[in-house]
Amino acid sequence: MIQRLRRLVVAVLASVLVTLASAHAGLTFGVSLNPVDVVANASVTLPIFVTGEAQHAARADVSYAFAGLPALSATYLLRDAEAERVQTYLGAGLGIAFLSGGAAPALSLHALAGANVRVAGGLGAFGEVVVGGNALATDMRFALGFSYTLGGGR
Repeated sequence: MIQRLRRLVVAVLASVLVTLASAHAGLTFGVSLNPVDVVANASVTLPIFVTGEAQHAARADVSYAFAGLPALSATYLLRDAEAERVQTYLGAGLGIAFLSGGAAPALSLHALAGANVRVAGGLGAFGEVVVGGNALATDMRFALGFSYTLGGGR
């Protein structure tokens, strides 16, 4: 049952993101690694609208800890609307981790802060700190990664 639910969630998320990616310039893809806990992460960020100096965006993440525990999450981001080289961002969201051993999936809440430095064109390098928790534990994660923005800019 959990395996089917996981596959369904991943399939729906992938199809929505592929549709949005083909229709929306400014879509950002990212990959990162938490070197301390050895957690790999892939993300897609979709800009929604701009108010003043803040760009509102939605981000979907798929994480995998090499000790197990794949996870999915969604985050609402506020980031610099007209950043020239460095774009800072703050966000909050929720996630679900698929535990091993047939246990029920664990829901979690998280907040994050980070900065993305444009390297060349749409390529960037970023670092972020994520604080999260669920019924089992709380933790802080640090990640370093690379991003690519369709259309080459922000």
